[in-house]
Amino acid sequence: MYKLVLIFTFVYLQYVECAKILGVFIIPSISHQCVFQPIWKELSLRGHEVTVLTPNPLKDPTLVNLTEIDLEFTYEILRKSNLQDSMTKEQSMLQIINNMYKLLGDIAEAELSHPPVQSLIKDKNKKFDVMLVEFLHPAMYALSARFNCPMIGITSLGTFIVGHDAVGNPSHPGLNPDLLLPFMGSLGFFERLYSMSFAIWYRLYYYYYIIPQQDKVARKYISENLPYLGDIERNVSMLFLNVNPIIHPIRPNVPAIVELGKMHIQVKKPLPPDLQKELDASKEGVIYFSLGSNVRSANMSEELREKVIGALSELPYKVFWKWEDDYLPNQPKNVITRKWFPQQDVLNHRNIKVFLTQGGLQSMEEAISSGVPLVGMPFFGDQPLNVMKMVHLGIAKGIDIQEFTKDELKEALIEVAENPKYRNKVKEISNLLSDVPMTGLEKAVWWTEYVIRHKGARHLRSPAVDMSIYQYLFLDVIAFVLAVTVLSSFILYKITVFSFKLIRKSKTGAKQKTS
Repeated sequence: MYKLVLIFTFVYLQYVECAKILGVFIIPSISHQCVFQPIWKELSLRGHEVTVLTPNPLKDPTLVNLTEIDLEFTYEILRKSNLQDSMTKEQSMLQIINNMYKLLGDIAEAELSHPPVQSLIKDKNKKFDVMLVEFLHPAMYALSARFNCPMIGITSLGTFIVGHDAVGNPSHPGLNPDLLLPFMGSLGFFERLYSMSFAIWYRLYYYYYIIPQQDKVARKYISENLPYLGDIERNVSMLFLNVNPIIHPIRPNVPAIVELGKMHIQVKKPLPPDLQKELDASKEGVIYFSLGSNVRSANMSEELREKVIGALSELPYKVFWKWEDDYLPNQPKNVITRKWFPQQDVLNHRNIKVFLTQGGLQSMEEAISSGVPLVGMPFFGDQPLNVMKMVHLGIAKGIDIQEFTKDELKEALIEVAENPKYRNKVKEISNLLSDVPMTGLEKAVWWTEYVIRHKGARHLRSPAVDMSIYQYLFLDVIAFVLAVTVLSSFILYKITVFSFKLIRKSKTGAKQKTS
């Protein structure tokens, strides 16, 4: 039997085509990277030669086919950007998007100019069969043109309007507003007006400002001999989105869109002994409180912090709070702080009653997978929309960080903790999310190897990608119909006027003849 296994393994390895894969995952945020890490690890384990640019390298010596270029230094750029203040809802959407692309641009330039990245770019012997790239910042897409390989875009959440445009995916502003807009369900008139106006403005801003600007960056750091960046973007073979039809709005997708979902959910692991002891002893229940990796609790304003502390101190439960500093001012007796918690393992404990969260997608998936209801306190980005989704699903209550009072937060936490309808509903949603034919990781790996086998996926390309906007929206047809209608109406008008003149003239002539 042992010999048979060896023979089978040898024969199998002979027929597995090992590819060279480049992964470019630029955002210094573990909530982004934890979605991509399982993919590059699994591709490496399958025998592919994987090179990854990432701020969160795995550093696993057992992965012999993996080369990681460490971009951890970009976390300092993120810290200095003060993300919590630069993308708050008090700012206009123009300011938020400007700030977002300014930050992404700073990160991209720092990474592209990094000596190990430059060495990779300038290595004329380096070849890749496919590139997986975080589909957020266009300058990085140019690496696929530099290495002349197919490109697969991937995101840790959904994608913006321009991402859907890149693969010709429909993005109706009334049915599928951009993920930056806190709209869902049936939109009212002014919401539809705002969504349509935003869709037009964002495209103009992106295609006529961001793309030309980043085309210059790509030529500076990658190569002067590149196609236009807008053309490179629209040459993407497929787009992997970390979404699912249960907690995200239903939308039509072209074949080039692959929905993943639950990419980072791990197998249950034992808790550290001190946390296990605290949780086991907390028969009254525990509230778990974390604002994720991009929002620091320690950066909250004093006013906001005091309202939160006031609410938590009056709860009849213990609270585990991810607090990033050594000292929490006025820390209540029932609050236990740590700079880091093994979040998935904490949420899996039977005594966790509620997850108080900023509403990040990964946190939402972890809570649902563990059957824990939520109270959402969104700050920026897709968080307000995510919290709206949780409330709509009946598994959460939402808190407005600008307007809530101490008592409102306290009442929301107690309501979700004590009312069984929230926990029952989240278990129902969890069962729906788990009932799938393939895991997100299995789909990501299969479709990546599909693109490698076929040297791209041009045959899945939607014709909408190659249509101009006036053709896609039938503006030329509408203009033609209007022109024909106006011209016909004008001719009919002239004929009518001329006819009336003839009739009047003939009547006048008849009268004169009679006289």
